[in-house]
Amino acid sequence: MKFAMFARPVVTIYDLPETTKESDAGVVSTIGDEGLYGQVCQVRTEPGGVTADGITLPETMAEVVTFYGYHGYVFASELYFCGEKELRGYLSAELVLAGRATDVLTLPKVQGVRLAELERGAVLRRLPDPEAEVHTGWAKVGLVDGRSGYVRDVALEPVRFSMTAVFTQEAGRTFDEALAKAEGCKPEELVPRAIDRWFGGSEEAFRNALAEQAKKYLGTEYRWGGKSGRGIDCSGLVSSAYMQCGVLIYRDAKLVEGWPMHKIPLEQAKRGDALYFPGHIALYLGEGRYIHSTGAARSGGVVLNSLDPADPLYREDLVKSLYAVGSLF
Repeated sequence: MKFAMFARPVVTIYDLPETTKESDAGVVSTIGDEGLYGQVCQVRTEPGGVTADGITLPETMAEVVTFYGYHGYVFASELYFCGEKELRGYLSAELVLAGRATDVLTLPKVQGVRLAELERGAVLRRLPDPEAEVHTGWAKVGLVDGRSGYVRDVALEPVRFSMTAVFTQEAGRTFDEALAKAEGCKPEELVPRAIDRWFGGSEEAFRNALAEQAKKYLGTEYRWGGKSGRGIDCSGLVSSAYMQCGVLIYRDAKLVEGWPMHKIPLEQAKRGDALYFPGHIALYLGEGRYIHSTGAARSGGVVLNSLDPADPLYREDLVKSLYAVGSLF
């Protein structure tokens, strides 16, 4: 089995081994997701190989499954391929998350040369810095190609999610089963373990953190399949908020068995739960309001709306089609 790290700031993951397809509306993109720098994937089929479905890939594309279980096709030039030993070494290092868009510079000063321009959600290795006391406010980090540079400390957050499911995902095994196998626990222990580790076991703190992570994307333009500050779609927003808080949920806008989200009654919805509409998902903020990335022409991005008809932010079309509330609890 082979693996790879995403080696560009934002890597397009296509649902088909070609970038476009014909539709009733004309030629459309096959983009399904985006991989962010330093995140990892399992390589199911190398460029030019034949997939399990009998598809011969172009020499330029690889078939991958991300660490959170999304299947697709990626241009090989945007991946750093590696073996299991190297990847395990990478994942055992001190990893940090870009908590905002940030530059990696050659020097711990603003005049340094830019090595990379990363988006929120990118993963880097924190490196030892013998001169850390001199470089106050800067962190030395490693890139996937072995180069090192510096970013501001304030741009970094802990990596709260596990990427180890990349080693155990296989046909017939649900995502929760794969991650639990990799983590050495039972599937039902995954969410409590994450909340215990990062939020002191406080459900309320976890819910509040979800809302704050999602709000960081306010104003971001809607992008089909997007998952970065350059552009993000509805499920990209909600799944990214959960990921950055330590829990991996299904990437697309529906409830799927085998990921840690189950249906609850609307009257039980709390801050941080997910609202499901046909082909759309939002994160509930409480008091009737929710945050979502909408493709509607009048807003076209991450905005706040409301379930309350008396609220100026009320969207009747969405309220009428709301069919489920998803919760971890």
